Amino acid sequence: MPSPIRRCVALLVATALVAPVATTVTPTPAHAQKPKTVRDQLPEEAKKHWDAALQLYQRGNWDGARTSFNAAYEASKNPRVLFNVAVCEKNLGRYGRAIDIFKRELAEGKGQLTPSEEADVKAQIAGLEQYVAQLTIDVSEAGAEVYVDDAKVGTSPLPGPVSVQLGERRVRVSKPGFADAQRSIELKGGASGAVQIKLVPNVKTQLVSVSVVGPTNAIVKIDGKEVGSAPYKGQVTVSPEPHQFTAEATGWVPTTQSAVVRENEALNLTLQMSEEQQKGKLVVFAKPEGATIEIDGKQVGATRWEGPVGVGTHQIVVKKQGHYTWSYDVDVPKGGERSVTASLNEDRNTSFVPWLIGTLLVVGATTAAIIVVAQPKDQEPVNGTLPPFTVNTPSSFRF
Repeated sequence: MPSPIRRCVALLVATALVAPVATTVTPTPAHAQKPKTVRDQLPEEAKKHWDAALQLYQRGNWDGARTSFNAAYEASKNPRVLFNVAVCEKNLGRYGRAIDIFKRELAEGKGQLTPSEEADVKAQIAGLEQYVAQLTIDVSEAGAEVYVDDAKVGTSPLPGPVSVQLGERRVRVSKPGFADAQRSIELKGGASGAVQIKLVPNVKTQLVSVSVVGPTNAIVKIDGKEVGSAPYKGQVTVSPEPHQFTAEATGWVPTTQSAVVRENEALNLTLQMSEEQQKGKLVVFAKPEGATIEIDGKQVGATRWEGPVGVGTHQIVVKKQGHYTWSYDVDVPKGGERSVTASLNEDRNTSFVPWLIGTLLVVGATTAAIIVVAQPKDQEPVNGTLPPFTVNTPSSFRF
C-alpha cells in the first residue's frame, strides 16, 4: 500500500471531482519519486497535523483534513503542503479557492518544486479553470475584509481578480465603523465579472438640545457648522470624540462648549453668553502737576484722567505753560485698558522773555529815579534889580 503522502491525496482528488472526463487531471507519479516524502521534510509538530489530516481525508472529511493540512503548513511553511490544502478545497467544491492555493504553491515553491511537481500543479489549475470565473471586487474603503460566499478572500484593496465558482456568488464587505455591504453576481463558465461596493459609515445619532442664555437671536453651530437658531433640537452623530457646540450673536461674545454625544443618552446643553465690550479704558498721567490733558482735541482734565473711550486710536495732548506740548496716539482695544504717562520738558528757549521784561522795567524805573534825583530843584526867587518885579527861573523850557 503506498504511503499516505501528497501523491496519494492527489489520486483521491482526481476521483472525487465530479466533472466531465476532459476535466479530470491524472496526477503524475513524480512526487512519489522524490528521495524524501513531504512528511519527511516536516518538523515534529507539523507531522502530527499531517498525520491527522490524512486520516480525516481518508474518511472523506474534506473540511477537517483541510484544517489539519493548513496547520501543518503553518508549522512548517513548506509550500509542498499547500498542494493537499488545495485538493481539499477542490473536493469541497471551492474551485476558485483551490486555484488560488495552487498558484500560491507555485509562487512560494519556486526553486523548491521539481519540474514534475510544477507540471502537476499547473495541470490541476488548468483542469479547474473551466469551472471558475475571475471576479474583480472594487471597495470604496481600504482595510475592509472581503468575503465571497462567507469565505474571506482578502482585504481591500485586493491585488487583483479572485477565482470564484460559477453561478450566483454573494460578495460581502465589512469594516468597523461602516455598515456591512453585500452584492450578488451571476457568473458563467469562462466569463469574468466585477462588482463595486461602496461602504457607508455606520452613523448613529442622538437627540441634542441646546439653549442659550443672553441674546434672543443666537445662532447655534455644531463643529463649526451652523445648524439653526436657539433654542435648538436635532440629531447629532454619536462619537467617542467630543463635539463643539457654539452660540453666536451680534453684539455678544461667542461661547463654545465641548460635549460627547453618547448613544441612548439625551444631551441638554445651556450656553451662557455675555455682551460684547464696545469700549476700552484709558488712563493718562501728566507731569508736572497741573498739566492739562486733551483727548481727541477735547480737554478732559489735568494731572490725571481715566475713563472709558471708544475702541480704536485716540490722540492725547498734554500742555502746560512754559513746557513743550506732548502729543501721542494710543490704540485702545475692545474691553482692554491702556495707560499713558506724559512727562513735559521745560521750554527754556522762551523763559528769558518775562525775565527780560522785568529787568527792563526795573532798569527803566531806576533810571527815572536817578533823573528825578539828579534834576535840581527850582531856584528860590531872585530879587531883580528892577523892583518891584520878581523873575522866576523856570524848571523847564519849550523850544
